[in-house]
Amino acid sequence: MKKAINTTFTLLLFLMACQPASHQEETAIIQKIRTLGADQILVCAHRAYHKKAPENSLASIKASLALGVDIIEIDVRTTKDDSLVLMHDATIDRTTNGTGAVKELSYTDLLQLSLYFHDSLTLEKIPTLHQVLDMCKGKDLILNLDLKAVNYQKLYSKLETFDMQHQVISFIGSEEDVRRMKNIDPEYAILPLAAEPEEVGHYASLIQSRLIHLKEETFTRDIMDQARSNNQITFINSLKAIDKAFMNGDITAIDRMIALKPAIIQTDYPAALINYLRERNLHQ
Repeated sequence: MKKAINTTFTLLLFLMACQPASHQEETAIIQKIRTLGADQILVCAHRAYHKKAPENSLASIKASLALGVDIIEIDVRTTKDDSLVLMHDATIDRTTNGTGAVKELSYTDLLQLSLYFHDSLTLEKIPTLHQVLDMCKGKDLILNLDLKAVNYQKLYSKLETFDMQHQVISFIGSEEDVRRMKNIDPEYAILPLAAEPEEVGHYASLIQSRLIHLKEETFTRDIMDQARSNNQITFINSLKAIDKAFMNGDITAIDRMIALKPAIIQTDYPAALINYLRERNLHQ
C-alpha cells in the first residue's frame, strides 16, 4: 500500500510539473509586463531610440531612458573572440565606417570603428552587452534582447553576472533556438515568433514565458482571442508601413492595431506613439 501511495504521489508531482506555469509561478519580469499591459499598451523602442542617435548605440539607449520608454529593443551578436556586441546586421558595412562580418571580427577590431547616424559619422562606438547591462541595471525599464547570432551560454552567463537573467526578455525567431535557451533556463522570458496561426497554441504549450510575437498575418481578432485564452502576452510591430502612415497623419492602421489591444507595440517612433496612446488613456 505504501509503495502504491508513493507511486501515485510521484505521478502527481510529474503531472503538476508538466502543467503550464500559473500566474503566480511566472517570473517577475512576466508578471510586470502582464500587470502593466492589463490597462495600457507598452511601447518598445526598436533598435533603441535610433531617430535620436545611432541605432543600437549607448546614446540611443540613453535617449530611450530619457524618454521613459517601457521596453528597449537591441540586437545582440557574437564576435570572433566571443564578445557580445550590439549590431543588427550580420555585417558592419551599413552602420559603421568599416566592413566585414561581425562573427569574423574581434572586439578590438570593432573598437577602431565609429557608428553612423544617418549619413554622418559620429563618435559613438559599437557597444558591448556588458556596457548596456551596466547602464540599465536597476532602471525601471525592460530590455528586449533580439538574439541574432549569439553564443547562448555566453549570453546567459553575462546576464547572470548582473543578476539580470530574469529581468530581460529575448526575441528568438526559430524553435530550435527557443529550445536551446530553454534548456539553459526553463524560466527565461523568451519572445518567440508566431509566423503561422498554429504556432500561437504551439508555443503556449511549449514554453512557460507566456510571451508571443505576432506578425501582420497572425495579428487578427481570432488569434488575439486565442492568445488571451492561452494567457499569452502579445507583442506586435508597427514598423515600416504602419509607422510611416502614422507619422504622415494617417491613423487608420495604428488605430486598427490599438483596437485589438496588444500588450506591447514595437515602433521606430516611440515618442510619437507614447503621446498618441496617452491621449487615449492607454499609456501612463
